[in-house]
Amino acid sequence: MSFKQQYQIVVGEFKKSVKIWLAYPILLVFWVIAPLMWLLPFIFQGKALVGGMQSEAFRNLTGSPNYLPFVLIGAMVSTYIFSGLWGVGNALREETYWGTLEYIIASPSSPILVLLGKTLAEFLYASVNVGLQALLATLFLGLNLTVTKILPVLIIVLLLVIGFYGFAIAFAGLTLLIKEAHGWVHTIEWIFYLFSPIRYPVEVSPITKTLSALIPLTYALVAIRTIILLNKSLVDLQKIILVLLIMDVILIVSGYLIFRASERRTKIAGTLSQY
Repeated sequence: MSFKQQYQIVVGEFKKSVKIWLAYPILLVFWVIAPLMWLLPFIFQGKALVGGMQSEAFRNLTGSPNYLPFVLIGAMVSTYIFSGLWGVGNALREETYWGTLEYIIASPSSPILVLLGKTLAEFLYASVNVGLQALLATLFLGLNLTVTKILPVLIIVLLLVIGFYGFAIAFAGLTLLIKEAHGWVHTIEWIFYLFSPIRYPVEVSPITKTLSALIPLTYALVAIRTIILLNKSLVDLQKIILVLLIMDVILIVSGYLIFRASERRTKIAGTLSQY
Protein backbone atom coordinates (compact mmCIF):
# COMPACT_ATOMS: atom_id res chain seq x y z
CA MET A 1 0.00 0.00 0.00
CA SER A 2 1.43 3.38 -1.03
CA PHE A 3 1.98 6.28 1.33
CA LYS A 4 -0.78 8.21 -0.45
CA GLN A 5 -3.28 5.41 0.17
CA GLN A 6 -2.28 5.20 3.84
CA TYR A 7 -2.67 8.98 4.13
CA GLN A 8 -6.16 8.76 2.57
CA ILE A 9 -7.19 6.12 5.13
CA VAL A 10 -6.06 8.32 8.04
CA VAL A 11 -7.83 11.38 6.59
CA GLY A 12 -10.94 9.33 5.82
CA GLU A 13 -11.20 8.06 9.39
CA PHE A 14 -10.61 11.60 10.69
CA LYS A 15 -13.45 12.98 8.53
CA LYS A 16 -15.77 10.12 9.51
CA SER A 17 -15.24 10.79 13.25
CA VAL A 18 -15.81 14.53 12.83
CA LYS A 19 -19.04 13.92 10.87
CA ILE A 20 -20.34 11.64 13.62
CA TRP A 21 -19.67 14.32 16.27
CA LEU A 22 -21.31 17.03 14.18
CA ALA A 23 -24.39 14.83 14.00
CA TYR A 24 -24.65 15.04 17.82
CA PRO A 25 -23.61 18.64 18.73
CA ILE A 26 -25.28 18.41 22.15
CA LEU A 27 -22.43 16.08 23.20
CA LEU A 28 -19.92 18.89 22.66
CA VAL A 29 -21.94 21.16 24.94
CA PHE A 30 -22.13 18.41 27.54
CA TRP A 31 -18.38 17.74 27.58
CA VAL A 32 -17.57 21.45 27.81
CA ILE A 33 -19.88 22.06 30.77
CA ALA A 34 -19.72 18.71 32.60
CA PRO A 35 -16.10 19.02 33.90
CA LEU A 36 -16.83 22.54 35.21
CA MET A 37 -20.09 21.40 36.84
CA TRP A 38 -18.12 18.58 38.40
CA LEU A 39 -16.10 21.26 40.24
CA LEU A 40 -19.01 22.79 42.15
CA PRO A 41 -19.18 20.15 44.92
CA PHE A 42 -15.44 20.58 45.53
CA ILE A 43 -15.84 24.37 45.77
CA PHE A 44 -18.61 23.99 48.34
CA GLN A 45 -16.63 21.29 50.13
CA GLY A 46 -13.55 23.52 50.31
CA LYS A 47 -15.53 26.42 51.72
CA ALA A 48 -17.21 24.18 54.28
CA LEU A 49 -13.98 22.57 55.49
CA VAL A 50 -11.50 25.47 55.49
CA GLY A 51 -13.83 28.48 55.42
CA GLY A 52 -12.77 29.65 51.95
CA MET A 53 -10.85 28.76 48.80
CA GLN A 54 -7.37 29.32 50.28
CA SER A 55 -5.44 27.13 52.68
CA GLU A 56 -1.91 27.28 54.10
CA ALA A 57 -1.86 23.48 54.31
CA PHE A 58 -2.70 23.41 50.61
CA ARG A 59 0.12 25.89 49.94
CA ASN A 60 2.60 23.62 51.75
CA LEU A 61 1.72 20.78 49.35
CA THR A 62 1.40 22.66 46.06
CA GLY A 63 3.13 26.04 46.44
CA SER A 64 -0.16 27.87 45.89
CA PRO A 65 -2.91 28.40 48.50
CA ASN A 66 -5.69 28.60 45.86
CA TYR A 67 -7.64 25.38 45.48
CA LEU A 68 -9.96 26.39 42.65
CA PRO A 69 -7.31 26.98 39.92
CA PHE A 70 -5.69 23.70 40.96
CA VAL A 71 -8.83 21.62 40.29
CA LEU A 72 -9.77 23.66 37.20
CA ILE A 73 -6.47 22.73 35.56
CA GLY A 74 -6.93 19.11 36.62
CA ALA A 75 -10.41 19.00 35.06
CA MET A 76 -9.30 20.53 31.77
CA VAL A 77 -6.13 18.48 31.23
CA SER A 78 -7.84 15.22 32.19
CA THR A 79 -10.34 15.90 29.37
CA TYR A 80 -7.59 14.87 26.93
CA ILE A 81 -7.02 11.65 28.84
CA PHE A 82 -10.61 10.54 29.14
CA SER A 83 -11.47 11.64 25.59
CA GLY A 84 -8.60 9.53 24.28
CA LEU A 85 -9.47 6.58 26.51
CA TRP A 86 -13.10 6.47 25.36
CA GLY A 87 -12.52 7.61 21.78
CA VAL A 88 -9.34 5.77 20.78
CA GLY A 89 -9.31 2.93 23.32
CA ASN A 90 -12.92 2.07 22.60
CA ALA A 91 -12.72 2.71 18.83
CA LEU A 92 -12.51 -0.87 17.59
CA ARG A 93 -15.15 -2.01 20.05
CA GLU A 94 -17.49 0.59 18.52
CA GLU A 95 -16.73 -0.83 15.07
CA THR A 96 -18.08 -4.18 16.28
CA TYR A 97 -21.37 -2.48 17.23
CA TRP A 98 -21.54 -0.88 13.78
CA GLY A 99 -20.74 -4.19 12.07
CA THR A 100 -17.65 -2.83 10.31
CA LEU A 101 -14.80 -4.35 12.34
CA GLU A 102 -14.50 -7.47 10.18
CA TYR A 103 -14.22 -5.32 7.03
CA ILE A 104 -11.41 -3.27 8.61
CA ILE A 105 -9.45 -6.32 9.76
CA ALA A 106 -9.92 -8.16 6.45
CA SER A 107 -8.99 -5.17 4.27
CA PRO A 108 -5.42 -4.58 2.99
CA SER A 109 -5.08 -1.55 5.26
CA SER A 110 -3.74 -1.70 8.78
CA PRO A 111 -6.12 -1.07 11.73
CA ILE A 112 -3.33 1.14 13.10
CA LEU A 113 -4.09 3.66 10.32
CA VAL A 114 -7.75 3.73 11.37
CA LEU A 115 -6.70 4.29 14.98
CA LEU A 116 -4.31 7.04 13.88
CA GLY A 117 -7.15 8.89 12.14
CA LYS A 118 -9.31 8.39 15.23
CA THR A 119 -6.45 9.70 17.42
CA LEU A 120 -6.15 12.93 15.41
CA ALA A 121 -9.90 13.43 15.54
CA GLU A 122 -10.00 12.85 19.31
CA PHE A 123 -7.17 15.35 19.79
CA LEU A 124 -9.14 17.96 17.83
CA TYR A 125 -12.33 17.20 19.77
CA ALA A 126 -10.57 17.41 23.15
CA SER A 127 -8.78 20.63 22.13
CA VAL A 128 -12.10 22.30 21.24
CA ASN A 129 -13.56 21.18 24.58
CA VAL A 130 -10.57 22.33 26.60
CA GLY A 131 -10.35 25.63 24.71
CA LEU A 132 -13.96 26.44 25.59
CA GLN A 133 -13.45 25.28 29.18
CA ALA A 134 -10.37 27.50 29.51
CA LEU A 135 -12.31 30.47 28.13
CA LEU A 136 -15.15 29.97 30.64
CA ALA A 137 -12.71 29.40 33.52
CA THR A 138 -10.76 32.56 32.63
CA LEU A 139 -13.86 34.75 32.22
CA PHE A 140 -15.98 33.51 35.14
CA LEU A 141 -13.86 31.47 37.55
CA GLY A 142 -10.71 33.59 37.87
CA LEU A 143 -8.21 31.29 36.17
CA ASN A 144 -5.14 33.37 35.28
CA LEU A 145 -4.25 31.93 31.87
CA THR A 146 -2.29 34.60 29.98
CA VAL A 147 -1.21 34.44 26.32
CA THR A 148 2.47 33.97 27.23
CA LYS A 149 1.62 30.80 29.18
CA ILE A 150 -0.41 29.15 26.41
CA LEU A 151 2.51 27.96 24.20
CA PRO A 152 4.47 26.24 27.02
CA VAL A 153 1.24 24.66 28.26
CA LEU A 154 0.47 23.36 24.75
CA ILE A 155 3.95 21.80 24.53
CA ILE A 156 3.37 19.93 27.78
CA VAL A 157 -0.10 18.83 26.60
CA LEU A 158 1.40 17.46 23.37
CA LEU A 159 4.02 15.52 25.32
CA LEU A 160 1.22 14.08 27.45
CA VAL A 161 -1.17 13.04 24.68
CA ILE A 162 1.51 11.51 22.41
CA GLY A 163 2.37 8.94 25.06
CA PHE A 164 -1.17 8.47 26.29
CA TYR A 165 -2.52 7.78 22.82
CA GLY A 166 0.09 5.01 22.62
CA PHE A 167 -1.51 3.55 25.73
CA ALA A 168 -4.98 4.01 24.20
CA ILE A 169 -3.95 2.15 21.03
CA ALA A 170 -2.77 -0.76 23.19
CA PHE A 171 -6.11 -0.69 24.98
CA ALA A 172 -7.94 -0.71 21.63
CA GLY A 173 -6.05 -3.92 20.80
CA LEU A 174 -6.96 -5.49 24.13
CA THR A 175 -10.65 -4.82 23.50
CA LEU A 176 -10.38 -7.20 20.54
CA LEU A 177 -9.55 -9.90 23.07
CA ILE A 178 -11.66 -9.06 26.10
CA LYS A 179 -14.82 -8.06 24.13
CA GLU A 180 -15.73 -5.56 26.82
CA ALA A 181 -14.54 -2.02 27.23
CA HIS A 182 -16.84 0.03 29.45
CA GLY A 183 -15.93 -1.71 32.70
CA TRP A 184 -12.21 -1.47 32.02
CA VAL A 185 -12.43 2.17 30.93
CA HIS A 186 -14.26 3.07 34.14
CA THR A 187 -11.65 1.17 36.16
CA ILE A 188 -8.80 3.04 34.49
CA GLU A 189 -10.65 6.33 35.02
CA TRP A 190 -10.85 5.81 38.77
CA ILE A 191 -7.20 4.69 38.92
CA PHE A 192 -6.26 8.02 37.34
CA TYR A 193 -8.57 9.93 39.70
CA LEU A 194 -7.03 8.19 42.71
CA PHE A 195 -3.33 8.06 41.79
CA SER A 196 -2.78 11.24 39.78
CA PRO A 197 -3.27 14.85 40.95
CA ILE A 198 -6.48 15.59 39.04
CA ARG A 199 -8.55 16.48 42.11
CA TYR A 200 -6.02 16.77 44.92
CA PRO A 201 -2.24 16.88 45.47
CA VAL A 202 -0.99 13.29 45.60
CA GLU A 203 1.58 14.32 48.23
CA VAL A 204 -1.24 14.01 50.77
CA SER A 205 -0.50 10.25 51.01
CA PRO A 206 2.80 8.33 50.57
CA ILE A 207 0.94 5.62 48.62
CA THR A 208 -0.63 7.99 46.08
CA LYS A 209 2.63 9.95 45.84
CA THR A 210 4.62 6.80 45.03
CA LEU A 211 2.20 5.29 42.52
CA SER A 212 1.51 8.62 40.82
CA ALA A 213 5.14 8.66 39.63
CA LEU A 214 4.23 5.88 37.16
CA ILE A 215 1.52 7.94 35.44
CA PRO A 216 2.46 10.54 32.76
CA LEU A 217 -0.58 12.65 33.67
CA THR A 218 1.05 13.37 37.03
CA TYR A 219 4.10 15.00 35.43
CA ALA A 220 1.99 16.95 32.93
CA LEU A 221 -0.31 18.34 35.63
CA VAL A 222 2.64 19.31 37.84
CA ALA A 223 4.31 21.08 34.90
CA ILE A 224 1.17 22.91 33.73
CA ARG A 225 0.28 24.05 37.25
CA THR A 226 3.85 25.23 37.77
CA ILE A 227 3.61 27.33 34.59
CA ILE A 228 0.15 28.78 35.28
CA LEU A 229 0.09 29.12 39.07
CA LEU A 230 3.78 29.69 39.90
CA ASN A 231 4.80 31.57 36.71
CA LYS A 232 7.69 29.23 35.87
CA SER A 233 9.04 28.64 32.35
CA LEU A 234 9.87 25.46 30.41
CA VAL A 235 13.54 25.98 31.32
CA ASP A 236 12.58 25.30 34.94
CA LEU A 237 10.86 22.07 33.92
CA GLN A 238 13.64 20.28 32.03
CA LYS A 239 13.54 17.16 34.22
CA ILE A 240 9.77 16.77 33.82
CA ILE A 241 10.02 17.25 30.03
CA LEU A 242 12.73 14.57 29.87
CA VAL A 243 10.58 12.14 31.88
CA LEU A 244 7.59 12.77 29.57
CA LEU A 245 9.74 12.20 26.47
CA ILE A 246 11.03 8.89 27.84
CA MET A 247 7.48 7.82 28.76
CA ASP A 248 6.28 8.79 25.25
CA VAL A 249 8.82 6.48 23.61
CA ILE A 250 8.00 3.60 25.98
CA LEU A 251 4.21 3.99 25.60
CA ILE A 252 4.23 4.39 21.80
CA VAL A 253 6.48 1.38 21.20
CA SER A 254 4.79 -0.84 23.79
CA GLY A 255 1.33 0.30 22.64
CA TYR A 256 2.10 -0.72 19.05
CA LEU A 257 3.52 -4.10 20.07
CA ILE A 258 0.60 -4.87 22.42
CA PHE A 259 -1.91 -3.96 19.71
CA ARG A 260 -0.22 -6.19 17.13
CA ALA A 261 0.02 -9.09 19.60
CA SER A 262 -3.66 -8.72 20.56
CA GLU A 263 -4.76 -8.53 16.92
CA ARG A 264 -2.72 -11.62 16.02
CA ARG A 265 -4.02 -13.61 18.99
CA THR A 266 -7.61 -12.69 18.18
CA LYS A 267 -7.20 -13.90 14.59
CA ILE A 268 -5.62 -17.19 15.71
CA ALA A 269 -8.39 -17.76 18.26
CA GLY A 270 -11.02 -17.00 15.61
CA THR A 271 -12.97 -14.75 17.99
CA LEU A 272 -12.98 -11.58 15.90
CA SER A 273 -16.69 -11.74 15.14
CA GLN A 274 -17.71 -12.65 18.67
CA TYR A 275 -19.56 -9.97 20.59
